[in-house]
Amino acid sequence: MSESPTLTLRHEHELVLMVVEAMEHEVAAIERDDRVDAGRVADMVDFTRTFTDGCHHAKEERVLFPALEQRGPAAAGAVSVMLAEHDAGREAVRAIDGALPRVETDAAARRTVAEHLGLYAQLLRLHINKENNVLFPLADRLLGDADMQRLAAEFERIEEEETGAGVHERYHALAHALRDGPAER
Repeated sequence: MSESPTLTLRHEHELVLMVVEAMEHEVAAIERDDRVDAGRVADMVDFTRTFTDGCHHAKEERVLFPALEQRGPAAAGAVSVMLAEHDAGREAVRAIDGALPRVETDAAARRTVAEHLGLYAQLLRLHINKENNVLFPLADRLLGDADMQRLAAEFERIEEEETGAGVHERYHALAHALRDGPAER
């Protein structure tokens, strides 16, 4: 096994945090200029839906969380909180995506995008902190080598078969581009 599953998820968190930083900059720009860079925000929504939710959360929800609950029933509470936060994030992204087509002509839509981008970014910062500092150390204690090998293999399968070949790399590049791209207007 080249990398532990929890280390893989931590590395993915670093990419997600790049996009969170871009979201925070976009919120500041919207609040300052009352203008939304719709293409940039659409890229953030795409990253969130495809990489954060479609790949990263899929690994957690379908592989890691069930393994934790099986090995340590006491982990059920922590897993329940993580799942609720995933759902709250999805709601925020739906609100952003729903308002995005109207941002050019509708001040309320611009406020909705800014509010939900900010909420989502704050939620993710707190969520990632909990996973990195509570849930993943718990997983490292509860799951044995065989469990970790099974999780790593399933993570690879999700990336290759469900997310798709090359998609992971494309979203790595997008995270960097969003972080490094313009939010100054």
